[in-house]
Amino acid sequence: MANYDSAPHADVPIPYKIIEETNSHLIDEPTKEHDTLIASLPLQPSLERTITFAGHTRLYKDVWMRENIIRGILVMQQCLKTRPTDIFLASFPKSGTTWLKAMIFATLTRTNRSIDQHPLHTHNPHQCVMFMDVGFATGRSQIIENIPSPRVMSTHLPYFLLPDSITESNCRIVYVWRDPKDVLVSMWYFVQKILGGADKIATFDQYYKNFYEGLNSYGPIWNHVLGYWEESKRRPEKILFLKYENILQEPVKCAKQLAHFLGCPYSEAEENQGVVEQIVELCSIKTLKNLDVNKDGNHATSTAPNVHISHAYYFRKGETGDWKSHMTQEMAERFDTMIEEKFKGSGLHI
Repeated sequence: MANYDSAPHADVPIPYKIIEETNSHLIDEPTKEHDTLIASLPLQPSLERTITFAGHTRLYKDVWMRENIIRGILVMQQCLKTRPTDIFLASFPKSGTTWLKAMIFATLTRTNRSIDQHPLHTHNPHQCVMFMDVGFATGRSQIIENIPSPRVMSTHLPYFLLPDSITESNCRIVYVWRDPKDVLVSMWYFVQKILGGADKIATFDQYYKNFYEGLNSYGPIWNHVLGYWEESKRRPEKILFLKYENILQEPVKCAKQLAHFLGCPYSEAEENQGVVEQIVELCSIKTLKNLDVNKDGNHATSTAPNVHISHAYYFRKGETGDWKSHMTQEMAERFDTMIEEKFKGSGLHI
């Protein structure tokens, strides 16, 4: 296994799919070391347990998570060695992860990739930036160690469950959050698609109840958001805290902010040439959704090699306020009141 000093370096990130394909001989059998501990954890008492390809949902340190994710956390704590150049994208599921993966990857690779030949034309954003939560659980520790710098990885873990090697380092974390009501709706649709229809999942009212009570995977969402928010206030040079709705409203401004945080700000020449706008357009849901790779492609999940997820599942509307088509005013007000109470005193507002 390579260490940081001997690890190969690249000028810009390489799509993870390419790295895994060329290093497939480094994939190990998933560890069973933690199976006994995981099996002893409480099972989630909700209908979301019907998603079984990632294992049941269990309670680990007051957070509901899939069994494979818990395994990944335990392996990460043992194996992950961070580098100063590492970049981590953190988010609650369905909060803009796919969009930010594309933005970060395109921003870091813009100097040697023309827009019309960019890897995002042939790779889904999730094939460019690996999801480390299950990568470590499924025998990919050696591949992760051998990814050339700069490494870009994503996670849905709450801040307090990140490995010590991340929280005690100076590597950068980009966090994106979104109106929890829209997160709920997006997640409900996504899970339906994976399971093959609405009849395989709870009704929307049931799903709303689970989400409101914090029973969903990686939940409750308010703790997730607040954890990164508080750390971003303490160390703004380490965590860039972004809001999905703000990126939609001012994409160019946010793209510049992101590039500056990543250590590769746009030059005056680039701005004059419209490079910022080109990156924003390339990574827009309209562009990504209509690329052949995202209309017709699919990939095996690192969670379960036999389960393939259509790339089209990651692109629905990408709008704000879709909750209005699914929630009554009473449901929305009840949810907002609860979230505002949880955020009280933090300076955060929906």
